[in-house]
Parts: sequence; C-alpha cells; structure tokens
Amino acid sequence: MADINSADRVISFGTFRLFPRQRLLLDAEKSLRIGGRALDILIALVERPGELLSKHALIARVWPNTVVEEGNLKVHVAGLRRVLGDGRGGARYLLNVPGRGYRFVAPVTISDESGLPAMDFATASRHNLPVKLTRLIGRREIIDNLAQQLSMQRLLTIVGSGGIGKTAVALDVAEETLFSYAHGAWLIDLARIAEPRLVPTALASALGREVRSDDPLPSLIASLRDKQMLLVLDNCEHVIDAAATMATEVLKGAHAVRILATSREPLRLEGEQVHRLPPLESPTQSAGLSANEALRFPAVQLFAECAAATVNDFKVTDENAASVAHICRELDGIPLAIEFAAARVDAFGIHGLVAGLDDRLRILTRGRRGDHSRHQTIAAALDWSHQLLSQEEQTVFRHLAVFAGGFTHEAASAVATAANTSGPNIADAVANLVIKSLVAADLGDRDARFRLLETTRAYAMTKLVESGEADALRRNHAVYYRDLLEAVLSDSDSSDKASAFAPEIDNIRAALTWSFEPGGDKSLGVELAAASGVIWLGMSLLTECRFWMEKAIGNLGVGRRYTRREMLLFEALAASLMYTRGVQPETGEAWTNALRIAETLEDTEHRLRTLMGFWGYRQTAGEYEIAETLARQFCDVAKSTDDPANLLIGDRMIGWSLHWLGDQHKARHCLDRVLNRYVAVSPRSDINRFRFDQRVLSRAMLARVLWMQGFPDQAMSTAHMAAVEAEALDHAVSRCIVLAGSLCQVSLYVGDLVSAERAVARLLHDSSTHGLVLWQSWGRSYEAVIRVKRGDIENGLRLLRTTLIELRELRSDVRYLETLGELAEAFGLAGDTAEGLATIDEAVTHAERAGGRWAVAELLRIRGELLQQSATTDISEAESCVQKSIDWARRQGALSWELRATSSLARLWHQQGRTIEARERLLSVYRRFEEGFETADLQYAKRLLEGDLAGIC
Repeated sequence: MADINSADRVISFGTFRLFPRQRLLLDAEKSLRIGGRALDILIALVERPGELLSKHALIARVWPNTVVEEGNLKVHVAGLRRVLGDGRGGARYLLNVPGRGYRFVAPVTISDESGLPAMDFATASRHNLPVKLTRLIGRREIIDNLAQQLSMQRLLTIVGSGGIGKTAVALDVAEETLFSYAHGAWLIDLARIAEPRLVPTALASALGREVRSDDPLPSLIASLRDKQMLLVLDNCEHVIDAAATMATEVLKGAHAVRILATSREPLRLEGEQVHRLPPLESPTQSAGLSANEALRFPAVQLFAECAAATVNDFKVTDENAASVAHICRELDGIPLAIEFAAARVDAFGIHGLVAGLDDRLRILTRGRRGDHSRHQTIAAALDWSHQLLSQEEQTVFRHLAVFAGGFTHEAASAVATAANTSGPNIADAVANLVIKSLVAADLGDRDARFRLLETTRAYAMTKLVESGEADALRRNHAVYYRDLLEAVLSDSDSSDKASAFAPEIDNIRAALTWSFEPGGDKSLGVELAAASGVIWLGMSLLTECRFWMEKAIGNLGVGRRYTRREMLLFEALAASLMYTRGVQPETGEAWTNALRIAETLEDTEHRLRTLMGFWGYRQTAGEYEIAETLARQFCDVAKSTDDPANLLIGDRMIGWSLHWLGDQHKARHCLDRVLNRYVAVSPRSDINRFRFDQRVLSRAMLARVLWMQGFPDQAMSTAHMAAVEAEALDHAVSRCIVLAGSLCQVSLYVGDLVSAERAVARLLHDSSTHGLVLWQSWGRSYEAVIRVKRGDIENGLRLLRTTLIELRELRSDVRYLETLGELAEAFGLAGDTAEGLATIDEAVTHAERAGGRWAVAELLRIRGELLQQSATTDISEAESCVQKSIDWARRQGALSWELRATSSLARLWHQQGRTIEARERLLSVYRRFEEGFETADLQYAKRLLEGDLAGIC
C-alpha cells in the first residue's frame, strides 16, 4: 500500500477515487466538480480516516490565514455530504461529533497514482456551470432522454412548478452534454433580472461580452454566429416575452447554438420541444410498506439522503417506512418540499413531521392535485419550515431576501446586523438555513457564496414585506454596497476591480433600483451610482452605466456642488457616452463637467483621467490642435505626481497628436520614449485607470509613423507586434484600436491585401461581437477599399459611400478624412473625374479646417492625379498640386508620401516629354529607402524606373 502522505497517491472509498495532487475527485470514471474549500476538507479527513478532527483543526487547515466563523465549516461539510451522497443506500462517509468535530468513517484504500482518466480540460473550462452540490435522484432516465432530444432539437424547454427541480435537471443535462459543444455551455440565470430589457444584458454578462449599445442583441448574435454552444436560459417565467424574443433571434442568427430553457410555462416558439417535469415518484400507499420497498421510490431516496445529512444515524427502516412514504406522497413528490421536511427530522422525528405537515397541508391544499396544488404544497412546506425556525433564524431568513444573485457571510452579517437583529450569530444562522435547505451554498474555489432559490426568495420577500422591515432592509442593503464600493474606490492598488465585483453586479442593480424608486432614497442612489461607475465601465456594461449615471445626475438637485461624487458621475457618463453615442455634444459636455470639478477639487488622479478622456474626444472629433493642448496639460499635471509613468503616458498622447498634426519626427521621438521606458504596474493596470493599454497603443501608432517615414517593413512588423500584444490582453477595445488604426491601414499602405483582409475580418468580427459601432464603420470602410483594389470598383464605391455617411454621423474624423480620399480615387478609377474632384476638394478643405495635416500630402497627390485625368483642366494645375504634395511630405518627414507624389509627378513629366528629369527626380527619392522594396509603392516606382518611364500615359 502506498504511503497516505505520499504526493503521488490515489485514495479510494466507496465508488470514489480522490487524486489529491491533481485535486480531482472521481465517482466511478466521472469527474465531480467540487469547491476548493470542500475538497480541502475532504483531503484532510481521508488522510486520517477514523480519527476525530476537531473543528478548530479543520478551520486552521482549510482557512490558514483567515478568521472565519464555525458556520463556514458547517456549510462546506453539508455541501460535501451532498456531493458524496452521504446516507444514500446506507453509505456513510462523514460523521459529525456534536461540539467536537468530524470523522471520516468509510473504509479507505491508498494506492499509487494510476488510472487517471484523460480529460479535455480545455473544453471543460469553457462554461460557467456552478459546482454541483448534489447528485440528482430519480432523474437519470429523464436526463438521458433530454440529452438525446437536445442533440436533435435546437430549443428544449423544461416546464414545471416551483421547486420541482427544473434548474437541477437542466444543469445536469448541460453537464452531461458539455463535451458536445466546442464553445461550451453557459448558464444565464434570469431570476436575477428584474426588468425584461436586461435579458440580453444577462446573456452578454454570462458570455463575457461587452454591452455598448441600447440594444446589444444584434452584436451578441453576431458573436454567436460561428459558435457551437449550449445556452441554458434558467427561470424564464417572469420575463417570458423577452426571453422568447431573445431565443428566437439567437436561433435564427446562430445556427450551431442550442437553447435549453426552464420555465413555469412554455416559451411558445416555433420548433420548441416542451418537457413537463413530473414530481418524484412516491409510494401510492403506505400500509405494510417495508424499507426495501419504500427505497425503490426516488422521493423516499431523496428524503433518506437529506435526513441523513442532518442526523448521523438516520435510516429508512421497516418501522418508519410507511411514515416516510406518507410524507413524500403528501408533499406531491416535490423535491424542494421533501428537502425542507427531511431537514427537520433532527428536531421532530418522523412521527412529529407527519403530524406537523398534515396540519399545514390540509389548510392550504384542501385535497386538490395537479400543478396548482403543487404550488400550494410548496407554499405549505415553506410555511411549515419557516414556522419551525427559531425567531433569530426567521429574522435572518427574511432579511436575506434583499440580496439579488447571492451574498457572502460578510454581506449577510452587515445587512442583518444593521437592521438591529437582536444578537444572532449571523454566520451560524446562515449555516443552519443551508442545512435546512432554505439557503443554497455555492462552494466555489473561493469562500462560499449563498443564495436563496427563486421560490424561496419570493417567499422570504413576502415575509419581509409583512414584517414592515422591507424598506429598512433595502436601505441597509444599499448602504452596505455603497460603502463596499467606496472602500474599493479608495484603495489605490491596481487590481481588476470590475472582475472582483462581478458576482455583486445584481446586488448593485437591485440597490440602485430601490434607491430611485418611489419610497427609496435618491441621495443614497446618487452616492451608490457614483461609486459604481468604475464597475459598470470595467465590465463593459456601458448602456447600463449611462442609464444609472444619467438617473443619478438627474437627481443631483438644483445648484452645482462640485463634489467628488458629482465628478465621478460625469466621468463615468462621459466614458459610457463616448462608446455608446460617439462624439456628440452631450459627450463633450460631460467631459467638460468632469474636468472642471476635478480641477476645482484639485484631484490629480481624476484630472489625469478626465484629461485623457477629453483628449480622446477632441481627437476623434478632428480637433487635433485642441487635443494636443489637452495632452500637454496632462503632462503638466503628471509632473506634479511622484509617478514618472504618468509623464510617459502624456508622451503617448502627445505622440498621437503630433502624428495627426503632421510632425512625424517628433511623434516618433515621443512614442519611442514610451516604448523604451514605460512599464505598467500590472498587465491590466492601464486599462483599469485609462481604459487602454499604453504600450500597445504606442506601438500601434508607431507603426503608422514608421511607414510614413519610409520604413514599411518595420511598420508592418510593429503593427503585427501591437496586434499580438493586444490579443494577449483579452481587451476588445484595445484590440479594435490596434486593428483599425494600425494593422488594417498599414497593410493597405504597403499593398499587402491578404494581411489587410485578415485584419479587417477580425476587426469586423470583434467590433460586431462587442457592439463597437465606431470600429464596425472603420472595418466596413476598409472592406470597401479592398474591393476597389481587387477590381470590384462598383461595389467598392457603393460601400465607400455608405460608410462615409456613417463616419460623418459618428464624427470619426481620422477615418472620415481617409475615406474621402479613397472615395475620390475610386471615382477616378471608375472614370467619374468630376465626382472625384468634388470629393477630393471637400477632403482638402476639411483637412485644412480641422488641422489633419498628416493627410494633406496624400490628398493633394490624389487631387493632382484627378486633375491630370480631367479633360477640362490645364496640366500645369495638376503639376502644381503634385508639387505641393511633395512639399508637404518633405516638411513632415513623410518619405512614403513623397515617393507616391514623386511617382505621380514622374508620370506627368513623362507625358510632357521630360523623361530624363522625371527619372532623376524619382530615382533620388527611391534611393533614400533602405527597406520595403517588395511593397507596392516601391515596386511601382521600380517598374517606372526600369521601364525608363516609357509608354506610361
């Protein structure tokens, strides 16, 4: 036998095998997902089988650096018992010695590690399914049938009354079929959603998608179009129309996605397969029933397992089998009701349960059967379970109803204590409610989170309202999350605060909803909204962010107070407007307000943040000189900080502005300095502060600068490197900026249409997936240019015109200006010189007015080419225009623009018979290049030179 303390060992007991080193528990050959703390407890107990481990020793082992209540241990042990099926079929694993600790009582075999099954952990990780705390009883055949149906039907709805086990069955089906879906299985819990309009947002959150528009559904469907995936829409009934609409659109637009829904009523959609979940089968009669006969029924099996979890030595015997069968039958075989009843065996015994339940059920059900009666049965079971709680447990139970989407021990203690609960040990009360099946524990790898099931929470909320405490508790709930958010905001570390708060987003929603409702506390809502802005932005829930910030600002009252909260509200509003509405007057007004307040408060950090945001706004709008001024203001503020990285961030901003203003030499100097010196505190610290990664964006802009300066090979390698770095960040906005502003454009500059097509395809995919409307328009405009260059001039022209309108409406000046030039060129290729000249004149005028000097040289060259084509224009005007283009390029150090313009001039001079002069001029520019000789412009110049400019007209 292997040493039990050896690292390479497998510990076997019952049907289970435990691999401690891999932290893997198998039941037969099936891997069981189990929370990290529960697994630590199991390992500690099986390492010393038969020995009593004190509660103190277990807590010290499992929570070595944390002070926790004993209730935490109790909750995890209860969850572990359910995973193991402790008590099922007489199997016993964990023994509780009251007041002392726990003992592992099953026979244990230790052997060398072997037989570890090959598992596709990559596929298994593509899901958000919760850790299972129980093995379902009596549902095996149903689960197998549903899994088979799901392989043939794209929409399957499990229908049944509350407490019947719809969610549990759906999750088991998802677990069983997980490896059938290349892109995983995803649970969307709609019970947490109070408003139908948020149903698509719930889907986006579950999938980790960004929400940047009022209607995120189209972008979500676009992101799912090529996915093979299972979506589990749980608890649809209270948002049934919105859920049905979303399901319809998903099924229509994403043909490899399947949907498994749970609801109290069907979605009533075409192609929907409805499975009505029956109760667990119970004995039809009790008289003379033996234990063996009773245990053939799944309802009795469930009762036995749940009762054994609270009473160490409970078994169904010949003596109590009839009573157990009677209880299960009277409870209509409803799993949740059976769990409630079994949890009280320790207090009342079987006969006491029979008497208590019979009284309560007679009052409510009046002998009726069917779905309506089953709802009444659950109500009766809840009433009865609630009546049997201690006064303190009843108080805590109803107080927990204010939590949406779960809570921690800390949150429960704070909210209940704040409500003047008289002296209960909250953690212990929560643990007792878990054991009594009134609270569910989610035992993940971190500390436990708790939640009330939908049916139970609705009941608890009724009790809370009846008690007259609802408003007080909801206020305390809102205060707790306001304080928690403000504490996180005041923490200067660079951790990903949005990810840390993701589990609490439903509580934040609920607190904000109550605060702004009639009877709520609007001033508290304002405080909570201000503190939550960074979370909404960090989770890319931008439409909701805008909604709550506007709601809060609308409740600020008359008169400006210039408070920090007001600053945070305007800052979050401006950022969300920028992404969802683009460069609009209200966006600029929000940035102005945020900056003015930050300056008044002398808040250096938020002056930096708002200056960067305002700089981005001005730059996108084509106000390049104002943007440069804001970038230099950023540097002035940065000098007052003790962080040299802030100055380098300012350099990045100035480098971008100088590029657009046409000073490529100084722009490169700034960008090189950033890349040589800047180191972020953590991989995502820049994104947390400024919503972008500074190094990645510096490299992206450097690629454009390098191309203009005459280094096309370096430009391409730099653009590709920026794209790789952006990909590693897993941050859609940074990735789209790199693709749109760098890799797509540089690929077109050098004439690499294959690279351009790949980059544009990725840009269109990412921008549509995340609802980034601005970058979608950029992507479509590049797609149009590629069509023209591939010879599809008619369709390319049509798409260029469409995207030009989009870019004008979005006020995206950079790409608007480039697209005007590309459209003018396309008109020339189509033979419509007049339209081309009108378009290029508009472009030149716009560039001069806006200060977009980086583009002037190329726009003048295009104008010269069109003038040369025009039959009504003096050729000297065309020559003058091209000469101006060359002058602009030289002043800016833009060798690549100079080469293009000189090639155009050489063709024109050749037409005038000035071939030798043309060759000398072009050769002098060509020889200044040290690389890029395989790129399009240099290849074209080479062909001109080698052909002696002969025969080119």
